Amino acid sequence: MQTDGAHGDAYIGVDVGGTHTDVAALVGDRLQRGKALTTYDDFSRGVLDAVGVAAACHELSVVDLLGRTRLFVNGTTVVTNAITTLTGSRVGVIVTAGFKDTFRFAGGPRVAEFDDHLQINPPDLFDRRAIVEVDERIDWAGDILAPLNTAQLETGLVRLVEEEQVEALAVCFLNSFLNPAHEHAAYEIIRARYPDLFVTLSHAVFPVRGENRRWTTAVLNSFVQRGACAYLDALNTRLREAGLAGGLTFFQGLGGGISLARAREYPLALLGSGPAGGAIGVNALARRMGIRHALIGDMGGTSFDTGIIVDNTIHIEKNVDLGLVHTGVNIVDVVSVGTGGGSIAWIGERGVPQVGPRSASSEPGPAAYGKGGTEATVTDAMVMMGFIDPERYLGGRFTLHADLAEQAIRTNFSEPFGWSAAQGAAAIHDLVVVNMASAVREVSVEKGHDPREFAFIAYGGTLPLFAMQIAERLGIDTVVIPHNSSIFCALGLLASDFVMRLDRTVAWSLDRVDQIEHINSIAAAMVEEAHGAMRAEGFDNADIDVVRSADFRFLGQSYDLTLPLPDRDLAPADAPRLAAEFFAAYERTYGAGTAWKGVSEQLLNLTVTVTGRREHPTPGTTPLAARSPEEIRLATRTVYLPSLEAWHDVPVYADERFAPGSNVDGPAIIDASDTTIFVPPATRATRDIYMNYVLTTIANAS
Repeated sequence: MQTDGAHGDAYIGVDVGGTHTDVAALVGDRLQRGKALTTYDDFSRGVLDAVGVAAACHELSVVDLLGRTRLFVNGTTVVTNAITTLTGSRVGVIVTAGFKDTFRFAGGPRVAEFDDHLQINPPDLFDRRAIVEVDERIDWAGDILAPLNTAQLETGLVRLVEEEQVEALAVCFLNSFLNPAHEHAAYEIIRARYPDLFVTLSHAVFPVRGENRRWTTAVLNSFVQRGACAYLDALNTRLREAGLAGGLTFFQGLGGGISLARAREYPLALLGSGPAGGAIGVNALARRMGIRHALIGDMGGTSFDTGIIVDNTIHIEKNVDLGLVHTGVNIVDVVSVGTGGGSIAWIGERGVPQVGPRSASSEPGPAAYGKGGTEATVTDAMVMMGFIDPERYLGGRFTLHADLAEQAIRTNFSEPFGWSAAQGAAAIHDLVVVNMASAVREVSVEKGHDPREFAFIAYGGTLPLFAMQIAERLGIDTVVIPHNSSIFCALGLLASDFVMRLDRTVAWSLDRVDQIEHINSIAAAMVEEAHGAMRAEGFDNADIDVVRSADFRFLGQSYDLTLPLPDRDLAPADAPRLAAEFFAAYERTYGAGTAWKGVSEQLLNLTVTVTGRREHPTPGTTPLAARSPEEIRLATRTVYLPSLEAWHDVPVYADERFAPGSNVDGPAIIDASDTTIFVPPATRATRDIYMNYVLTTIANAS
């Protein structure tokens, strides 16, 4: 049942993507979507543009919509963009004397992706002249061997700020994860002299053993702060001036929200927030549909993101590597490839056709946008082949130019091979499908999972055109295109809670049962800290959940496995049980006989993940009211089908007429206001009570 959009509290989710900014605006139980081009000169302007589109769909002004909004959740690419393009703040580093070259070594050179003989150093995130070495030393046990030389610190600090003109600092002292006293002391000195200077303490962002990852994480947090904080402050100001009455939350790559204050302090947490929002939404949808195992697919304007959900559990990737940079960042495990609607088709030096990773973005955008773009993109190919209706793009608010799309493909891609424009467009289509299928294979087959046992949940403004073709390559029988596919990441943000993760290195050998009480005391302090952090965000104890886990390894190893811990103090009997569980998990992961028999098992790091549960808007269901294909048919369109290498008249069905229980057989096109769904030959599309489209091969269709 739907209610008048002018009544009820509002909830707004916003995902700022590379090409479009998407808005999911729920008022009462009525959801409307807004989509606008991302504005790179000021991301907040694009957010307000998209909010305005959603408000108009609700027949409300922006002021009225924001005035009744209880919760506004934003996921942004601003941090991801800063790291990808290496455009950030000018960072100064204060480091333990004798260890400035830790950043240059950074764990050693990396092997080039396509040449095992070529080694590449990680990129420099700051000028080498912007390092100040300070005498101080804390040993391996956390004891102070040499006090902090405050005179050196103050002299170096002045040089960094006054001469090197740094915009942010990272304080990186040896063994600060065991004893942060010197980093705290340095912070007080910096704050007294330069109260407005952004400072990151390494132990605050990654209190875990390993100087390289901890220090690099601190540097990255300061590196991204300029762009991130400018965006955070601009958006907060614009929204409040426009009448936002409720809470403003920012989404982090860990899969949950954080407050504006926390995001300003730790902007690196916003890395990967868009894909994480999609994963949260997929898991919520999968649970509603009774799906336990799901493969994730999200294709927007600049990239294709994919991941895997097993037993309704989202995998968190620990200590991710960002290109050549080792970090201590933990985010939802998603693989991204540069394949989106704006991805540019090009011909390599050896004459090999390729697509991406370079993108036309929103400025100038694909050639079909008519904004000056001349290079052929994926969107141009789909327009040229007739899959996308130029008159209905973004609900008719934006007209595409098929002639410009054809010219770009013919000139830049087809003619060198002697192809027609249609053949060139089909080649772009096939390359995109292969690239995305390979990415899905990476997160499934290469991690020991059979994709045929999974449903493929595919969303984004562009992926519904390609989803079933990807599934066919992997032997997947079922594809789900969620309702509101084009703004699904934004909608997923509304299904999220507040999340925070605390880590501590304890390095406990499980055969040392006498140390259990010490481990318990550390864990208890972490749990109390976690509860306190969530209470500070306004959550009651009844709405706070804590989950404990730990990283285990054999003594002497460099890598570890994460296993759950009981939500209580450990007892002596737990030590051999945990050792046995780790032994078994190790052989499940690496194969029978690989465990190190006779070597002590070690619990290296304790982890406490705390969740502050908040109210989520719950989507309703729509009763089955099946209509015949003739009733929902909109038109017939001539389309070039790549699988058949020929033009065909294909029926086009209207999304707004496609009632639950209705189904059509392919080849067919379903036109929605902001996405297009392609139903290939031998495929049936059915709409369920949640308004999702479920695509199955005809042999398996019910």
